[in-house]
Order: sequence, then structure tokens, then C-alpha cells
Amino acid sequence: MTEPNLSSILDAFSSPILIAKPIFEGSKLVDFEVLLINEAYKNTVNTISAPSRRFSEFKHLINRDVPWFDIAEKTINGIIVEPYTYYSEISHCWFRMQMRYTTDKLVVVNVQNITEEKNHERKLKKTAYQDMLTELPNRLHFNEDYPPFIMKAAFNCTKIGILLIDIDNMKNINDSMGHAEGDDILIKAAETLKQFEKGNIVNYRFGDDEFMVIIQNQNSLDSITNITDTIYESFLMQNMSISGGISIYPDDSKDEDELLRFADIAMHQAKKDGKNRFEFFKTEMQRRFIQKLNIQNHMTQAVLQSNFTQVYQPQFDVQSGNLRGFEALIRWHDDELGEIPPSIFIPMAEECGLIIPIGVWVLNTAFSTLKRWQVELGFTGIISVNLSPIQLKQPSIIYEIDNLLKKYEVKPEFIEIEITEGIMIDNMDDAISKMKELKKMGFKISLDDFGTGYSSLSYLQMLPLDTLKIDKSFVNDIASQDGVQANITNSIIMMVTKMGLDTIAEGVEHDDQFNILKQFNCHIIQGFLCGKPMTKDRCEAYLKGDSSALLSLQNE
Repeated sequence: MTEPNLSSILDAFSSPILIAKPIFEGSKLVDFEVLLINEAYKNTVNTISAPSRRFSEFKHLINRDVPWFDIAEKTINGIIVEPYTYYSEISHCWFRMQMRYTTDKLVVVNVQNITEEKNHERKLKKTAYQDMLTELPNRLHFNEDYPPFIMKAAFNCTKIGILLIDIDNMKNINDSMGHAEGDDILIKAAETLKQFEKGNIVNYRFGDDEFMVIIQNQNSLDSITNITDTIYESFLMQNMSISGGISIYPDDSKDEDELLRFADIAMHQAKKDGKNRFEFFKTEMQRRFIQKLNIQNHMTQAVLQSNFTQVYQPQFDVQSGNLRGFEALIRWHDDELGEIPPSIFIPMAEECGLIIPIGVWVLNTAFSTLKRWQVELGFTGIISVNLSPIQLKQPSIIYEIDNLLKKYEVKPEFIEIEITEGIMIDNMDDAISKMKELKKMGFKISLDDFGTGYSSLSYLQMLPLDTLKIDKSFVNDIASQDGVQANITNSIIMMVTKMGLDTIAEGVEHDDQFNILKQFNCHIIQGFLCGKPMTKDRCEAYLKGDSSALLSLQNE
């Protein structure tokens, strides 16, 4: 086949093709002479048709970084070379080039335009590495950026501030206002952070309602503090409540994972301290965090083994002095950790979800105890049992309590369900609906810790209550000379009495407190003065008539 015929055949191919032959000086390979370039090559790769060109002259017209000679030399020596990808600044296209050596000792170069493929890859990468809602880099992008940030800081001996931000109450916003409103808040938060984007500050959408801010190339803690303060103030100006945790490289740690964990610990500390604030990581936070994990691990075992006890604190009628009943209180003693107060482990159980099985155990034990006392001791009082707001949120809670009534064959009027003001935080309508259902079934409903959280007259009117418990914090100073707490307590008692509710004063420890409460016509008292929490055996001894079994300050 003649050369013109070969040229016309090659021109019929849509793929760019180049044919070259090796040039030797003696036995030394010195260059490659380009013999043919088809029309597709001229049009696509945008080079001048010059069959006499050599690779040494020719390569700069395409891309000076492409190792034409090296690839061709390996090819003629039988070394398989993977396709080479490059970008042409002349044609502004991406190409994939591959060489083959023929039996005629010619090098055939096939070039494929892969610009569309590259653009598609870029779009896919953008989709994979960018959060579509906020258009910020996502966590996957962060995972690639983060290690080089740390390496650069180590090399330059500079500091990095790692700021983890969480939007407060996002779940409530989504539940009450809808996810569209929640998305608007996320976009607003991202736009606020974008104001600070520059070479030293990079922002990421880190999770559902979390953002990560990396503050690089800082020489002092003060400079990081100034930047984080400015970010926080910008959110305040937007009327957005956020909680943030900050860890510092290398001050807090040089380990990448530890720094992230420390920022998360500090952020959760900010949440715990009331939200809408930034906290810098402190070593004490980690100690408390590890202690918390340790308690949670032991608590998990305690749940599996039902390793809890229930004690009962008596309640007395103020006027008659008669026993009204008992409040069932959970206690936990761990062989390794010792006695863990309910004020410690109950919030932890609520946070990690263990309050659900713990609550089941509490209800079962209280119902079982009531049945035993009624049958064996002729007990006619009530047992008051606490129900966590998280328990009340469970769809099956009414069904479970109804099953306990049937299982133990007790009448609901002898059981008082105590709820706290925490039910007013999340989905109050659902909580009130379930409380009304319990009331309809015959249970008494008591509001615990009144006055310490979210209470208001409107809430009291909405809740189907029988009893209101006045918190210990009001009773503590009821006998003080300024009379402030006494006036408040008296007002509360008068108000709820007019609403038809009974009042229980908690934490009564002194005779003067008792006398004032009696003067105010408080109905029931509960506290160490008249009765401390007691084991079931001691309660049973007392119910059998042994007054010395009663643990109280009066008996001491």
C-alpha cells in the first residue's frame, strides 16, 4: 500500500492518529520522526501538519510536559505504558494518548479527546465533594483537606483552630416549622460562614446541622480567639442560636482524630452549659467525657442485669399527719463505681436512650410493689412513679402502662404518674394528649419540680393535673426573714388550690418550714423531716405498725 493511500485511510478515522519512526545514530535512539498525522489529529489536537517534524520539535506544540520521547522509547522496547492523560493549552482540551509499536518498526500514536469525560468527572466530583443545599464543601472534602492542613501547620510551626458549630434546637425547628424552614436556616448559616472565607479560613458542611471551620496559619491563640468571637457575633446578629467547640493544634493535641474529638467534646459542653455559646476545649472536659462514657458502659450492664433498686419516700398529709403514700425512687449502686446519684445517671440515661428500658423496670417494680402491699398489708395509699419526658414520647407508652394494669390487677387511682416540666420542651401537644389519656384511664397526674423550668399559668391550665409539687428550691428559704420565698410559695399554693389541685412541698427538713407550709394550707409534705427514702423491707415494717422503721429527722 502506497503512502497516499495510507494517509487517506487514516483521514477516514475519527480518532486523532500520528505515525512516527525511531531515529538512531548508530545504536543510540535520538528522536522520532513524525511521518503522518491524520485530519482528526490536525483538527482536534490543533497542530500544524508537518510530517517532517520530530518529537523533540513537535511536543511543545501540544504540551511541553508530555514525555513523548520517553513513552515512545519504552514502547519500542516492549514496555507496556499506561495511557497518558494531559491537558493541551493550545486547544484547551483534555487528551488521553497511547502508543503502539508495529512490526514495521513504526510508532502509532492514538489520541482521544476526553474533555467531556473530564467535565463529567469534575461534575461528579463536585457532587461528591460539595453539599448541594449550602454549596459548601462537605465532610468527604474535609477528610481529604484536613491531613494536609495539619502537615502544613507542623512544617510552618503555626496554629490551627478547629471550630465545630451546631445549630441549636434544629430538630424542634424541623418538627414544628417544617424541613423547608430548617433548610432555610442551614443556608443562612452557610451564608454567614462564607463571609469569612479566605485563604486562612475554610468552611465545611460537616453533618446534618453541623459546620466545620478550619482557621489556619495563625501564630497565637489570641488571633484564633478573635476570629471565633467574630464568627459567633455574626450569628448573633442574624438571631441564630449556635453552639460551638474549639480545639487548637498543636496546643491541645497533634493528633488529627483527637483534635476533632476534642472540638466535639467542647461543643457538647457548650450545649450542656445552656447553648448559644462557644467553648474552647479544656483537659477537664475530656476527663468528664471519659468518666461519662465509663458510667454509660456500666449503666448498660446494669440495665441488662436489672441491677437497680427502688426505694420509697413517704408523703404525709400536713393537717392530719396521715400517710398519703410513697414516691418510688430509683437507686443504682455499681460494684466498681459505687453509688451513682440519680441526678447523674438519669440525665445520662435520657441522653443515650437507656431511660426507656430503665423506665420499664421502674414502672414494673412500682406496680408489682403496690400489688404486694395491697394484698399482703392492706395498703390503701398511692405510689407515685416518675415518667421521663422521653418515655412519654414513646408511641407505645399508653399501651405498655395499660398492660401493667392488667398484669398486676391494680386500680389506676392508686398510682400517681409524675411528669416534669421537660414535657413542655418537645411536642407538648402529643404529651398533653397522652396525659389526658392516662387521666381518663384513672391515673393521678402530678407535675414535679414546679417553678424550676418552663412553668406558667397557661401550662397549668392546659395540663390535666391532680397534684403540683413545689420544688425544694422554694422550700429551702421559706423561713428566711426577708419573706420573699414564703410569699412566692404562698402565692403558688393559693393559686393552684383555686385551680382544684393538691400541693406537695418537697424537701421539707425543718420544723419552721413545716409550720409555715401548714399555715399556708399546703396539703402534703415530703422530705427528710417526716420521712427519708426507705427500702421496701423497711416500708413494709412501717406499714405493719412498726413506727421505729420510719427513717426521719424526727425519729433521730
